[in-house]
Amino acid sequence: MGKTDFGFMAGFSGRVGNLIGYRWRGRMCVRTMPSQYRDARTPEQLQQRTLFKAVVQLASQARQVLKKGMYAVSVDAQMTESNYFMRINKRCFALSAGTQGELQIDYENLLLADGPVAPVAFCEPQMIDETTLSVDFEKNPLHRTVHWEDLVYVAAYCPELGSFDISAPVYRRSNRLTMSLNSFWAGREVHLWGFVVDSKGRASQSQYLGTTSQAASPSATDIEPALSDVPHAYATLSNAMSAAIADGPSAALLQDTVPEGVARIFQRHRIRC
Repeated sequence: MGKTDFGFMAGFSGRVGNLIGYRWRGRMCVRTMPSQYRDARTPEQLQQRTLFKAVVQLASQARQVLKKGMYAVSVDAQMTESNYFMRINKRCFALSAGTQGELQIDYENLLLADGPVAPVAFCEPQMIDETTLSVDFEKNPLHRTVHWEDLVYVAAYCPELGSFDISAPVYRRSNRLTMSLNSFWAGREVHLWGFVVDSKGRASQSQYLGTTSQAASPSATDIEPALSDVPHAYATLSNAMSAAIADGPSAALLQDTVPEGVARIFQRHRIRC
């Protein structure tokens, strides 16, 4: 039975004859019921139903991410974010075997965001500890017109627990994003994607960043000394230069003598000797 609060011309919800009224994005819509329905229940049909059910469940789990990454393009396509996600990613899903197989996902080609915004170039993720992730990025690798208020996000998915998460945003000019993962994900494989959203809600196409099991933890040699250590670094560099001058001009000797972290300090802060 259909119901309406403001008269039939204002729209209705429910079924009236072969018409079904419903609300979508604040608008009243009407669709017709199929005149015929054949349910052959063939193995192929059952397999497709199982696959469709699994993909719908995945899209439901990713709802928070899709609202950021696919809102604008789904409005233009006049469909929900979940339906748009399933349409553009249909080649990324398959069942492992039979009609009751597990969902197989091509994570590398899976898109969690889509749109015209200029992307950033993400570097390899680094695990600071078991639940803290750090990702550096180049703010404008394509040299297109970008805006300072563009926001960068990282989305994460843990297949073992079937849950998604999304980072707090940082501005495009920040060049680094740090994300705290769910504590229950510690020790489990987590897939990562990055994308950009502008002030109008439009997104860039997402980029697959790999998994946390592939992400390296920063070693002691990769940790750059702080700016407060510059005086000590200056003394170290001066001693190295004195040794190099005593032995003759040799760039190779200087390179072997100066610690890598110290050299990065002088390069980043443009300190001249």
